[in-house]
Amino acid sequence: MDLFLVYSVALAVWLIFSAGVVIFAEYKKLDEVESYFSENERVRDNKRFWGRNQWIDRQYRMLLISEFFSDSKHYLEAGVVTEAELASVPLALKRWMVWPYYLLYILAVGTAIWTFWRWWCDIPLP
Repeated sequence: MDLFLVYSVALAVWLIFSAGVVIFAEYKKLDEVESYFSENERVRDNKRFWGRNQWIDRQYRMLLISEFFSDSKHYLEAGVVTEAELASVPLALKRWMVWPYYLLYILAVGTAIWTFWRWWCDIPLP
């Protein structure tokens, strides 16, 4: 079997897996993590603005909280979040907020490699 075809199938499987993890985190873990930030002004404003509970709303609400965990030093210095708020969230929930985006970063790099490979080898699409 052609290596490019194997890579394409693996990339498609990674896309489905990543989308599943993101959707699970948004619909099953987001409300629980937001409860730890119930007194945070930024989270309350964000939830009020994106509060219709549609997919895009949950995406932006999750993005804010994942930024708190992935760049916590910046948000602590700015006074947006406190050390106690970040420490109160269990490690497993922190991972559920951060890792779906890491999976999407890997997908973006894999897609760039796929595109470059297709262009470099002049592989036609069926």
